[in-house]
Amino acid sequence: MTIPLFYRSLLVKLFYKNVDCAAIALKKFRTLKDLRSGSGPMTAFDLKKITDKFEESGSFDVKCGTGRKAIASMSMEGVATAFPEASNSALGMCSARGISRTLDMPVSTVRKILRNILQCYSFKITHVQELVPVVLPKREAFAPQFLARMEVGNA
Repeated sequence: MTIPLFYRSLLVKLFYKNVDCAAIALKKFRTLKDLRSGSGPMTAFDLKKITDKFEESGSFDVKCGTGRKAIASMSMEGVATAFPEASNSALGMCSARGISRTLDMPVSTVRKILRNILQCYSFKITHVQELVPVVLPKREAFAPQFLARMEVGNA
């Protein structure tokens, strides 16, 4: 539960007035706010953590930089350029793991960039084989044989 700024400041003030005793400060806070005994916004340990943070920073605000870290633009550009290069390779295969190895970054970061920024999902990335003129006569000869086998199998 998030506590508003004015409650945090009141709790810290009560903490210092009561000779650094968190339990007494919480008890007085509960009587001031007409809360039942034993219930309230936090425990004595939580109040101690708030006072420690206040002593370190001198402010009740939430510290900058908490939460998820943003993905660097350099890594986005790297994945954006490596993705077409990997899909145009000799094997024609592209994987987040392969891109992460070449760029030396975590696989999870590469997957997030592919999915959220480039909108490339693993089930949408397909490998299409090209009909090379050398292989074309073999495939044309195989197609009627395969259809004949299917007709025999169905009969």
